[in-house]
Amino acid sequence: MAWTEDVALRVAKKIKTEDSPYTIGQLSHGIEIFLLNIINTAALLISSLAFGVFWEVIPLVVLFFLHRLLTGGVHLSNPWSCLTATLVLMIGGGFLLKYMPILPMPYAQILILIGIGASFCINYRYAPAEHTYVPTNPDIQKRNRFIVLILIGIGCILSIVLVEYSYRLSITYTLAVLLQSALLLPRLFKLVSRFENLS
Repeated sequence: MAWTEDVALRVAKKIKTEDSPYTIGQLSHGIEIFLLNIINTAALLISSLAFGVFWEVIPLVVLFFLHRLLTGGVHLSNPWSCLTATLVLMIGGGFLLKYMPILPMPYAQILILIGIGASFCINYRYAPAEHTYVPTNPDIQKRNRFIVLILIGIGCILSIVLVEYSYRLSITYTLAVLLQSALLLPRLFKLVSRFENLS
């Protein structure tokens, strides 16, 4: 048992009341997810500061997880593997945003259109992802797909129009939505599954 599970179980036993509709296991799971989210956030903030990409990583993370909440995606079963993958993805994205040369406006707009266009197609085909924490109710899935496609469409228009005034934010949105969309691809699910079976 991981120490987070142990702590969560102890807290769940203390706060469980007789009239609570949740079991100790359900409470413990929720508490553990909360603890892991705090740890992940702290690790991400500290790492981005240490690598000097804090201001690139923060908007990337916010935009990435805004879409991930609606669509789900590849999810590693081990929380520490998940943390490592998140750090690599977000810090790597931060470096790309910081050191990528600024393109002339027409080229930047084409890059945004291609990146967000590909994201729109992936989300149209695969969002929300199966076998994730996203609800399995077809009505909720349909609603989530609709919301995320509207978000991507609006994000695309704003990114293309505003790239001249806010280049970094436009490119950050493009990268965030493209990274999240890539995590919806079935081949990536298979690759992660094989990796976890080898471990």
